Amino acid sequence: MRIRSFFVLIAAACLLAACSSCELEAGSPRSITIMSYNLMTLFDPVDQGGEYQGFSVAKGEWDESLYRLRIKNLASAILAAQPGGPDILALQEIENLRALKDLAEALGGYPQLIKPRDEEAVLGCALLSRYPVRSLRSHRAMPPSGVSASVPRNLLEAEFDLDGRPLIVYVAHWKSKLGGAAETEAERRAAAALIRSLAQARLAADPALAMVVTGDLNENHDEYERIGAAYPTALRAPDAGPGDWLNISGDPSALLEHDPSLLLLYTPWPSAQGYSYHYSGEQERIDHFLLSAGALNGQAFYLAGFSAEPPSFLVDLEGRPQGWNSRTARGYSDHLPIRLTLALPP
Repeated sequence: MRIRSFFVLIAAACLLAACSSCELEAGSPRSITIMSYNLMTLFDPVDQGGEYQGFSVAKGEWDESLYRLRIKNLASAILAAQPGGPDILALQEIENLRALKDLAEALGGYPQLIKPRDEEAVLGCALLSRYPVRSLRSHRAMPPSGVSASVPRNLLEAEFDLDGRPLIVYVAHWKSKLGGAAETEAERRAAAALIRSLAQARLAADPALAMVVTGDLNENHDEYERIGAAYPTALRAPDAGPGDWLNISGDPSALLEHDPSLLLLYTPWPSAQGYSYHYSGEQERIDHFLLSAGALNGQAFYLAGFSAEPPSFLVDLEGRPQGWNSRTARGYSDHLPIRLTLALPP
């Protein structure tokens, strides 16, 4: 594991206005919204050397006008899914700080923009936030031994200050199944093991700490059952015991009764409608919010809502996300945004 450095931009001009809009008033219903959205290859209009096919400026595939249209489209998707924009926006597949700044401006401005400085992957994770950040870290999982690994993506770890209450948010983008689901599973398990070790260390110091793991994990919450238990997956049920995976449950009471020394996270997918991705005619739930008991038990936060319902214009008549197409200059992302609402008790 390595700790990486960040670009952290504090937009001073809009800081006062943005913070006043998220102020928590005593005696009133108090909540925050978090959104996770895989933007699907958001490149800026400058060739940096690692652009994917269809995004080369030199070849005439990509330019400023197409880039601006993409920013506009993605902003419209985010604002339609969460009017006014989420309080914390976790993003995947964004190239650099310029793209993050331009998207933030299209959303009306965010006081804090967070992107790793020296990520090796061409596309990475980022955060926009209306709340103060207490600390930031960026981690990278070591590639599994004996596995032909892809370029590693950084795991972001941000600690936010919400009315004096800490909230840890991990933003991840795990390896896709390109190359075979079974063949690439070891990379996803290594990424899960990294989160497990980090989260357990934080919980050992503060068992009541509220944590949220979010992002595109490229794995369904019930992946192990879907593959007929053919091999260990990166997301497993509590009875799997500890291992190089994350133990998850759709039963919130299981977390409250669970031994806090053994990490167990709550997934809202089993009791929710919808999906976040569409592959080979199948609806998939590969984008996630995974919550620690401290985000559920009501001492500091409690879960007030989760939704994967997309604005209607983001999907076609068959329900498939309308991903961006540079040839037609239309579309948004091949993923759908998911939203989480946490409430703060008085």
